[in-house]
Formats: sequence, structure tokens, C-alpha cells
Amino acid sequence: MTIYQKLNELDMDLEQYAEQDLSHFEKKQWEKRVRKKVKKQSPSKGRKYVSVAAAMLMLLATGISLSTGIVSIANMPFVGETIEKYLNQNENLDFSSYKTAIGQTAENEKGKLTLNEVMIDGGRLLISSTYEPADGIDFHHKMHPMPKVKMNGKNLTSSTGGQSIELNNSMFTVFNEVQLKEIPIGEKVQFHIEYDRLDLELKMNQPWVFDIEVPTEKLAADSKTITLDQNIQLDNGRSIKLEKMIVTPISTVLYYDWPGEENHIAFKIVSKSGTEILPDSVSVSPEESYNRFSAIDLESEKYVVVPFEHSENPGADQPDRIPELSVPIN
Repeated sequence: MTIYQKLNELDMDLEQYAEQDLSHFEKKQWEKRVRKKVKKQSPSKGRKYVSVAAAMLMLLATGISLSTGIVSIANMPFVGETIEKYLNQNENLDFSSYKTAIGQTAENEKGKLTLNEVMIDGGRLLISSTYEPADGIDFHHKMHPMPKVKMNGKNLTSSTGGQSIELNNSMFTVFNEVQLKEIPIGEKVQFHIEYDRLDLELKMNQPWVFDIEVPTEKLAADSKTITLDQNIQLDNGRSIKLEKMIVTPISTVLYYDWPGEENHIAFKIVSKSGTEILPDSVSVSPEESYNRFSAIDLESEKYVVVPFEHSENPGADQPDRIPELSVPIN
């Protein structure tokens, strides 16, 4: 019996091995390996010209310049994971018509950062970039470069989040989500984006700086702002004022005012058919409180907003019971 026969008869329990998706970089590596293994055929003379023409069309389609007769791929920026992957790894989302491709690279003593693409959505700026550490820089996925952002020359940032995903041992995708107040939807917005720290305690001598312009006309055309202007009275004398809801093709945001700042109440969206949509994120602050949900379709269904118990704040002054009511959205 050969070793191959023994392996074929080997009984293994594969349930203990979790299935994992390959990264974009790993898929490209396997593609190269397969191409090397495939036996190359010698095309006829006529087919050679067809192949050359097809190759030229591919190069023109990808925007590679052939003016010098040499194609340089080494200096082309590597595009990491898309913003859609940051928003939802499990769904095949496509927000191409609302994103802006950037492709700018900044370099300093910590390495290179390429700003791949950005997208504005309901009070936030989403950023996808690729980081290539310099020699000697020990970077890992738990480190998160956070940008300082100015919008039309003003600092209107309320909060900033980040996530780093390792593509290989010398390349990472960096996602950032920047909450901004008063984004002027319907016009071009100027952003000054500056990274001055590799992580919280790792300051850079020379920041990565990007100045970009982002159009929002398409987003404005496909979005809707609903004024609610309704108070929810609590038994302890305090009240929550539902201010507005911004519905975009990407997400739904409910803004409300809660001076007491107790965070034991959040809101859910309930459709007429009974589907409940819980918030993806909740923020309670004196300046601006909001719940962010997945996108809803106002044309196909009727919706209401319903308060529910979220998480009781031990520091809250007499957290009150949840009122039983629903507020129509459309």
C-alpha cells in the first residue's frame, strides 16, 4: 500500500477546523501559483496578435502608462479591503456610486500610508487606507492610527474609531470612522486629514497629511432627512427629545437630545410587518446622542421607532422604566 492510499483511507474529523475566508492578498498569491502550474500553449501566429491586442486593452483599461515602453507595477499602491468590508463582512455590499477613490500616498519614518477611498454617510466620514510599515517598525492589528480631520477648514469631529487588518507581514488595511457634525450634503466637501500617531503613544515626527475633495450630490439625491421633533416623557420628570432621522442607502441614524445622559434606553426600528432592527451603535453625550442602524427602505414599508432597555448606567440618577410607545417614521 502506497502512502497515497493510506492518506485516502485516513479518517479525520474536519469539524474541529473552522472555515476561514482568504484575504485579498492571499487570493492573489494562489492565483499566481495556479498560473505557474498551468501548462502554457503556443498560440498560432494569428492568435498571437489577438493576445497582444487583448493585453494592450487590459493595460489601457487599468490606466497604466506605456509612454516609456516599460510598465512599472512596483510603485503602484496596493488596494486593501474596501469600506464595504468594514461595514459588513458577511454581505456583498456595493456602495461604489457613493465612494470617492483617492490613491494618494504619504511617507515618513514610520512607513507609507496610501489613502485608498473615502465615503460620507449620515454624519460620518469612512476611510480605507493601506499601511506599509518601514523597516524596524513593529506594527500589529491591535494598533490603530487615528486621523485628525478638518471639514471645510473647521474641526467638527465628535469621535473617531479605527480598525487594522493584517494583509501580510508587511501590509495592513486601516479603517477609520470619523463622526462629524453638520456635513453639508449636496455639495463638494473639503477635508484635511492628518495622521500624527501610529498608535496612541507612538507619535510621528512628520505626520501623514492628505487634502481631498469629496462630492456628495449623489448621496444627497438618494437620502432623506425626517424631522421628528417629539418628546418622550419619563416618570422621573426628565424627557428625551427625538430630533430627526437621516436615512441614506448606507445606514439610518436617529438623533435625539437627552440632557440627563442616562444610557439605559436605546431605540429600535420596527417595520409594519414586524421586523425589528436593533442599533449597530449607540452614543449618548451632552452634545449629540444617536443610534445608528442598517439602511431601511421607506418606499416599501412603514416603520416606527420604539424605545427599549439597552444597558443601565450605574451612575445615572434614578434610571426610569421604559415607556411603552411607538413613534411613526413614515
